Amino acid sequence: MGLRSTRHMTSVFLVRDGGVLLLFRRGSRVIADSWVGIGGHLEPHEHTDPTAAALRELHEEIGVTADQLTNLSMRYVALRDTGTELRTTYYFTADLHPDAPIPAECVEGELRWFDLTIDPTTLEMPPSARYVLPHWLKAGRHDDNLRFLTITPDDISTGPF
Repeated sequence: MGLRSTRHMTSVFLVRDGGVLLLFRRGSRVIADSWVGIGGHLEPHEHTDPTAAALRELHEEIGVTADQLTNLSMRYVALRDTGTELRTTYYFTADLHPDAPIPAECVEGELRWFDLTIDPTTLEMPPSARYVLPHWLKAGRHDDNLRFLTITPDDISTGPF
């Protein structure tokens, strides 16, 4: 096993009116074009505060500010070993206030609201999101637990679910 670089990212599943907002991210240097939560890379000064990074990314990408959210919570931490890089993604969920403007566009790709009953296995998603979103929709959104997931280079989940 060789040395690996590291990458730290956030992803927020924003919820409102029975739906979850996803972004079809295009042109990423890290993942193929796919459906993801709203997020991005942690800046060096944010490595001890992924929540600050998640809030910064929400504001930069879709114009949502902390005062427009309730129930912001880190729900999953996924560690993916690509073989050359260890990628840590901090997954958050938050409710968008009923009176907040609904985000309509993002320079990173196409925004779309999906009903919370969607079968996310039909969506093209990066490996960790492929595990996290279905689990959150089925079980995780009904509790306040923080879960951890590890994905090997062969894309095998060794997480608790």
